[in-house]
Amino acid sequence: MTLKEFIENLQKFVEENPKALELEVVTSKDDEGNGYNRVYYEPSMGHYDGDDFTPHSQFEDWNRDDDDLNSVCLN
Repeated sequence: MTLKEFIENLQKFVEENPKALELEVVTSKDDEGNGYNRVYYEPSMGHYDGDDFTPHSQFEDWNRDDDDLNSVCLN
């Protein structure tokens, strides 16, 4: 899912559930819902390779450039 699609889904969700704007945000630990975590951090851009995420702020340390941007980490 792209960030654009995610935002569109959020906008539709909020239109249908305006009270949700005041609720805490959590994420599931896995696709089966075997646990949940609070969201503490703002989103960040970076590179995701299927296992690891390198934030844009660390690209220089890992010899990456802006062409390697491919994802947004939500937490």
